[in-house]
Parts: sequence; C-alpha cells; structure tokens
Amino acid sequence: MSTTLQTYKVKNWVVFGRTTFKPPFNISDALINEARIVYVVNGRSNLYSANQHIDLYPGDTLIMKPDNFVNHWLENENDEFNEVIAFQLNADFLKYLYDNQIPQWFESESSIQTNAVVKTGPHPLLKSFFDNLKIYFANPAHLSEEVIQLKIKELISLLIQIDNQGAIHQIFGALFNASSYDFQEVIQKNLFENLNLEELAFLTGMSLSSFKRKFKSIYGTSPTKYFISKRLEKAQNLIKTTDLRISDIAYDCGFTDTSYFSKTFKNYYNISPSDLRNNA
Repeated sequence: MSTTLQTYKVKNWVVFGRTTFKPPFNISDALINEARIVYVVNGRSNLYSANQHIDLYPGDTLIMKPDNFVNHWLENENDEFNEVIAFQLNADFLKYLYDNQIPQWFESESSIQTNAVVKTGPHPLLKSFFDNLKIYFANPAHLSEEVIQLKIKELISLLIQIDNQGAIHQIFGALFNASSYDFQEVIQKNLFENLNLEELAFLTGMSLSSFKRKFKSIYGTSPTKYFISKRLEKAQNLIKTTDLRISDIAYDCGFTDTSYFSKTFKNYYNISPSDLRNNA
C-alpha cells in the first residue's frame, strides 16, 4: 500500500496529521488513552466498533473515544487515493491546551453510557475549517505550535456549535470513560457484518483463542458454525419472503462472495438459493 503521512507536534505530543493512501485495505486500531477527531477528505469506509457500524464518506467528521476499531477502506471506482486528516487528543494534552481550565463540555459524565464514535455529516463550517487547514499543509512553515493549538480549539468549538442533537456534547463529556460491552450484545450486533473472527475478537478486547473459548461456553458451538447457520437462516427467509436479488441477499447476510454463498447454502439446505426461489 502506498502511503504518505504528515504529522505535527505540540511539545512532545503528536496532535494531528494528514495521511493519503491507496485503498482497499483493512486496519484494526486500538485507541489507548487517546481520543481522535477524524475528517474524511476523500474515500469510503465501513467503520466498526463493538456496537456500531458506520459508513464513512467524503466530508464526514468523526469523534472517537478510546476504544477498539476495525476500519475497512473500500476501493475507489476511479482509482483515486484516499485522504484523511486526524487530530489526536489525550487528557494530558487537553489540560495543557486549556491551561488546566478544561471547558465544561469535557467534564466527565460517568453515569451516561455513550457510543464509541459519533459522526457528523458534511457541514459548511467544518468544510471551511478543513479547506483552510489545507493551505497550511501547503505552507507547513506557518504551522507553529501556537497556530496548531488555536486550530484545535477552533475545531472543538465548531463541533460544539453544530451539535444540534447533543451527541457531541455527550461523547466529549465521556471522552475518557472506559467503555464496557456485553459479549453477547457484541456478537448479535455484528452477526451479519463483514467481519472475520480476528476482527470480532479485537472489538471485544480479547485474544482469538480466548474469544473462541468464551463463545463456545456461551453458545455451545464454534463461532464459525454459529455465524454460518444464523446467516444462512436469514438468507433462507429473505429468499422466501422478498424479491431481493440473490447477490443482494448474500451481501445483506454477511457474505461477500456470491459463489461461496450459493455453495454453502446448498450444502446446508440441500437446495441452491435459485432453486429455492423458483420453488417459493
């Protein structure tokens, strides 16, 4: 994968940067004691946390809590490079940034359970901010530590201003509160997502071997057998009750290869998806 990365520091903290890369590729990323604000300049992605699946498009902005994430960057039809701008925020840097006078929207709300990530769609104020930032990328000598700190404060203030639903206030208030997830809730949430076992284990914060042991102790079978059976059961129901194309049903049920889906379906039900559709 061809990648370029520009990073910028304040004191000893790497606080933001820009990366360009050639999709497709998948990445598993653990944010430890660090939150992020991410802006998608170009590219499309499927982002997963333990209990969320978010589709990303150009112009989207994310606020991400410390957590585990799996990111599937999708191939571009026009063979373009993807571009992402990311701000890295840890608690010590925020204290330094605000001279230990942390704004009230960062005050902990430990009683509130928030999602690991909040997405804002394209917004003119955010677009203007990041368009202006690109000028500095072209003239990095002007990106002094003082300017960087002002830009970060400006971005945080903009996000608070455009937060009509309160979700950004909420995630900022719980930015460094640890997330906890019920194992079975994570499994059911991601039952039909295009995630492999290693990625699912990563989202639960477990090693693959520990994940498999816990899974079998709860469900009485292996993860692979369980996921295949549940996905095929859903597919069978959709074939019988909808007019969706077989390829669309396969994708909706977590299969990315239609041929593999058809073969697996026939081995499981002794009838092909197309024959079942014709007999329905």
